[in-house]
Amino acid sequence: MATWLFRGNPRDFDVNAYLQAHRDIRWFVHQQLLIPEMHLGDPVYIWRSDGGFPGTGGIVAHGFLSGPAVVRLDRNFVTWLRKEPNISIPTVLIRLDDIRLTPRSGCLLRTEILQDATLRNLHAISMPSVTNYKLTAVEDARLAQVWEARRLRDL
Repeated sequence: MATWLFRGNPRDFDVNAYLQAHRDIRWFVHQQLLIPEMHLGDPVYIWRSDGGFPGTGGIVAHGFLSGPAVVRLDRNFVTWLRKEPNISIPTVLIRLDDIRLTPRSGCLLRTEILQDATLRNLHAISMPSVTNYKLTAVEDARLAQVWEARRLRDL
């Protein structure tokens, strides 16, 4: 089982509104070489880029892969996007179980992630133009620990 980090940019679509409106979401898989490693039930974190709003980027949601990476021709999904997408790109289905869009609700801001000795090395930091990342076992364990601690702290 792998753990994934998928990035969304508010310049491309309203990430917050999309996550708030749906518990079952779709996400483009631009890094198609990773598809064979994606399996139902794999954990997924959602990273929201700053997208023109400095200091707002970071991990804002968690869920699990609930559908395989395939090309889906349903065009209702694309209404969230600010520009017409290439619908030949596969999407995965994700069932969200935790959405935290603000620091008060427990999101992990990029600025905080940079202060963590393990998480500062995430590819989401070093390769910001990529949209799909597979976490290492060490990154997965640390992120799960920090994510859970943040949730408990803010209750």
